[in-house]
Amino acid sequence: MTTSFIAGILGLFYMYMTLKTIKARRENKVSMGFGEKNEILNIVSAHNNFAAYVPVFLIQMFLLENSFVPDYLLLVTGIIFITGRVLHFFAFIGPKMNFRLRVSGMMMTIFPILFLSICNFIFYFLIFF
Repeated sequence: MTTSFIAGILGLFYMYMTLKTIKARRENKVSMGFGEKNEILNIVSAHNNFAAYVPVFLIQMFLLENSFVPDYLLLVTGIIFITGRVLHFFAFIGPKMNFRLRVSGMMMTIFPILFLSICNFIFYFLIFF
């Protein structure tokens, strides 16, 4: 059930990002591509980045739901991941990218995935060996 909760929050944030992307495209009158302004390039890049990392995270989390990892630890890992994705997206909003937010967001994305990957690896060996 923890994965469902985290997936719901991530899905809602993905819709928010989608609406921001649509708004930027309308304001700049660019239906495809990036136009001449980096605002669209940045938002589309953050949106694509989100779409690439979230499925890997959710699959790994789902596989651990009935394992040795306590639910509260999965929840904390999910909250850190969500925070990272939000920080990463907002780093790209505005006329200039906020590099500090971007780095923080990526760290809070990479480490939860790394943690879940290691847990899945351990869980495999606990079951099969």
